Amino acid sequence: MQKSLRIAARVMLIGGVSLIATQVHAQLKVGKNPTSIQKSAILELESDKQGLLLPRVADTSLMTTLNPPDGMIIYWTATGVEGFYVRHNYKWERMATKASSWDLLGNFITDATTQFVGSTNNVPFVLRGNNKEGLRIDDGNVIVKNDLTLSGITAGANTLMDAVIVDPAGKIYKRTLTAAAFSDFMINGSKMLDQQINTDNAAGDYKFTTTTSGTTTTHQLSIATQTGGTTGPAVGLLTRADWNTFNTAANKALQIANFIDAADAKGLTIGTDASSNPTIALNAATELTPGGVNIGTQTFGGAKTFAGKITGKNGLDVTAGGANITGVTNITGATNITGLTTITGNTEAGGNLHVTGTSTLDNKLIITTGGADVTGNTGITGDLHVTGKSALDNTVTLGSTAAGTTSDHKVLLLNASKEIITRDLPESAFTDVTFASDHTGTDLKVVKDATANKVTVSIPQADPSVIGGLVSNVSQSFAGDKRLADNLSVQKYVKIGDTTSLANSTLQVAGSVSMAIKEIASGPYTVDATDYTVVVKSGSAVTVNLPTAAGSKGRIYTIKKAAFDATNNLTNTVTVKAQAGQFIEDGNSIDIYNDWTFITVQSNGTDTWYIIKK
Repeated sequence: MQKSLRIAARVMLIGGVSLIATQVHAQLKVGKNPTSIQKSAILELESDKQGLLLPRVADTSLMTTLNPPDGMIIYWTATGVEGFYVRHNYKWERMATKASSWDLLGNFITDATTQFVGSTNNVPFVLRGNNKEGLRIDDGNVIVKNDLTLSGITAGANTLMDAVIVDPAGKIYKRTLTAAAFSDFMINGSKMLDQQINTDNAAGDYKFTTTTSGTTTTHQLSIATQTGGTTGPAVGLLTRADWNTFNTAANKALQIANFIDAADAKGLTIGTDASSNPTIALNAATELTPGGVNIGTQTFGGAKTFAGKITGKNGLDVTAGGANITGVTNITGATNITGLTTITGNTEAGGNLHVTGTSTLDNKLIITTGGADVTGNTGITGDLHVTGKSALDNTVTLGSTAAGTTSDHKVLLLNASKEIITRDLPESAFTDVTFASDHTGTDLKVVKDATANKVTVSIPQADPSVIGGLVSNVSQSFAGDKRLADNLSVQKYVKIGDTTSLANSTLQVAGSVSMAIKEIASGPYTVDATDYTVVVKSGSAVTVNLPTAAGSKGRIYTIKKAAFDATNNLTNTVTVKAQAGQFIEDGNSIDIYNDWTFITVQSNGTDTWYIIKK
């Protein structure tokens, strides 16, 4: 609630700022001293004779249908309810005056039957602290929602037996207790003298026993000793002798036994030696079981990688899967290689070498006898000497060729049968021709000098005396009407309407200016490069889509809503919308509600249209 009408006036001023801020995205000073404005104010009003006049509404039903947001302020003029109202929680609430508000410093009460804090309808009254509910009065009943702390309570006499009891629902009752409730010892709510404490051990291995002597009751826990026998207790305490036995067993060291040639699924065998020490032995590996390597014949399963050198004194057989060999390789004797083979390093074959499949030789290959049959892709780096007819079925790349002399006229060509042939060209095909240019004459002219092997192209510079010519980088005058089908860019200044003097600005117009204007009656409509002003005159809502801001830096559009009829219809909204992912200032769209309202936007050339006039 507001404290006074002065506070209400401040709220109305803030509301006015929010309304104007939707139209002006900058500071605004209205009234006296327009050049002096407070830095912290988005809107400042200054006058000795005028004030801020908010809308006066006789009926809020039409405004309510427009879903006004919280914070809107009006002055309601209906009889009996006159006053300032603020929109809050989707309803109009009257701003409080001094007579109907509760002061934080307390109020002077004259009649407790009519002056109070609370509700007059069937809605609970709630008191909060730190926005957490503490006390609720619901239909006269008082409910404490959180912890209740009572301080300053007077100690009662021992004759007082009434106590406060809270039921499971949290409701408080008064209950009278007996004197024994304040003196007798109770277990689980029982104040009987005979008390028993039992365990859930049905076998009795551990249990409580209770004895009473006079007024003293003793509860004793008994736990059996564990014997380990079949008839002994299921649970019990460990004796020192048993503990020593366990301790001796724990001090036995693990021994490593001799290698076992037999296979084991786990690769290891656990046992004991003659001194009852635990032992562990390694079993021999096979192609199906893990284990160690012995000095006998073994077959291993799975791929293996050796970081060091492998030497086979009695040969090396690779029966499947191929081989990758990196480094210098010496092969003596006939060698058959079948499958994909990659050899990196020098390779010397002392006998026949038969290679079937893709092979890559990254270094020198020497074949001393027998020749070589190569089937598949082969890469050769270095000189290649071929005697006899050769067929090249793929791309041929020549890394370098010998330079010719002026007497060499023969060139290589490819005929229709894709055979390489030779052909002699005349000397003129190898003679250089020079070109020259000038700006003489009144039209384009090309002259060839056969003796000097020179061609001169003459193109005059354009001016009103020539038929056609070039545009130069010096001052020029042109004659005749000129129309450009595409773009025209001017680096410095342009003056239109007067040629007697130079322009004093980037663009100077000595006369009237005509901009494109278009009226539309329905939508959606997408603005394009041929538009400037778009006027929407429609009885229904219309969306006007702006083009992309990218690539059109500085372009300006004006969109205006004109009256369709005399009703100033607020439902035929004109929505100006940017492209997806782009912005109109800090949003993607802006709505124009009132007739004769407009916005002018300008592109930043990337992704935003800025509002420069409203």
